[in-house]
Formats: sequence, C-alpha cells, structure tokens
Amino acid sequence: MNCKSIFSLFMMLFCAGSFFAQKSYDALIYEGNKDFDNKKYDAATSKYADAVQKNSKDFTAHYNLGNSLYKTEKYKEAQAEFEKAEKLASNSQDKSAALHNLGNAYIQQKNPEKAAEFYKQSLKNNPYSEATRKNYEIAKLEQKKQEQKNQDQQDKEKEGDSKDDKNKGDKGKEGDEKKSSQPNGEDKDENGEDPKGDKNKEDQRGKLPKDLQNAILNRSKNKEQETARKILNKNAYSMPESNEKDW
Repeated sequence: MNCKSIFSLFMMLFCAGSFFAQKSYDALIYEGNKDFDNKKYDAATSKYADAVQKNSKDFTAHYNLGNSLYKTEKYKEAQAEFEKAEKLASNSQDKSAALHNLGNAYIQQKNPEKAAEFYKQSLKNNPYSEATRKNYEIAKLEQKKQEQKNQDQQDKEKEGDSKDDKNKGDKGKEGDEKKSSQPNGEDKDENGEDPKGDKNKEDQRGKLPKDLQNAILNRSKNKEQETARKILNKNAYSMPESNEKDW
C-alpha cells in the first residue's frame, strides 16, 4: 500500500470519527429534549451535561442544561449555564432567550434588582417579547417592595434606638430625682423635713399627745423652749439634708 492510499484511509477514519462524535452530541441533545418534554428533568440534566462534555462551546447544550437545572430548582447552577449560553449566543434571538432566563434565575433567588437588569438587556435584543416585558415589570415591582421593606426595617430599628435612648434618659432623670429627694435613703417633704423622721420623733417623745407638746413649748421661754426641744428630740433622727434639685 503506497503512502497516498495510507493517507486517504487515515482521512476517512478521521472524518468518520468526527461524524460519529458530532452525532453523539446531537443524540444527547435530542434525548435530553425528549426527557425534558416528559418532565424527566433529572434525566434531561444528565443528558445535557454529557452533551456539554462533548462540546462545551455550543450554545444549545448550556442553554438546555440551564433550563433543566432551573426546573429542578437549582437556580444558582442554572444561572451559571445561562451566563455561558449568553456568551456563546451567535444571534440576538439566542442572546435574548439566555438573558431572559438569567432574569428568571435571579428572580427565583430573591434578587429582583438583578433580574430587572437582565430582562432589560433581553428586551434590547428582542424588544417585541411581551413575556420579557411582563417579567421586567414584575421584577421592578418586587424591587420596590424589597426596598420599601428594607426602609421600613431601618425606620423600625431607628425608632427602637430612639425609644431606648429616651428610656435611658427617663431612668437617669428618675434616678436624679430620687437621689435629690431622698438623701441618706430617706423621704423628705417640701421644706426639707423628713416625714418618717417626724413620726419617729413622736415615737421617741414617749408618744406624748400633740397638744400637750405644743402646750409645753408655748409656756416655755426661749431658753426653756430650746431645753424642751432638746428633751423632746433626745433620740430623734437628725434633720435630713435639703432636697434642692441638682439640675
């Protein structure tokens, strides 16, 4: 066999191998689509993943894999596949579809702001898609709701902080009042007198009747009154401090 014949045989085998490899990729996509249509999303995911292994540079494998992952609620993984598909898209229709589904993946991940961004990009590639336009409006509404919720939460936290500060201030003021009105741990009246002390004085005076005490004081002269007071107050509590406010 001459060199020319050997070369021809080699080329035939190479082309046949490439043909069967390409057919295998197409077969995996075809089988994956059948599983997807029958709602066998896990089986479809497996087929599409194998197709990606065969040809990682094709839009269809990544796009379809993203769809099957999305159906099984693996939104983060689906997002990654749609991102790859969008970069591999060769026309505006494919790019619009990948961007639309990227928006869907983000809306499912509770990120309406990002979703709205991708819906908007999708509309630039296909401005006549009513489905994308509707999803864009939904995403913007969800974004506003989320922003309002966050604002309400911040206002609530600020209100709580204000109440805490006010309560601390009220407690501090109450403490000052008690401190100024209760020197030495005792209550006082408006004139700095100690009501409890008066009661105790009466107890220490041998519980003499009030009118009798007054009579004794009135009959005494200044010096005698002073002596009488000393006798009457012999074991009484000392007078409390003035209750002047210190604020």
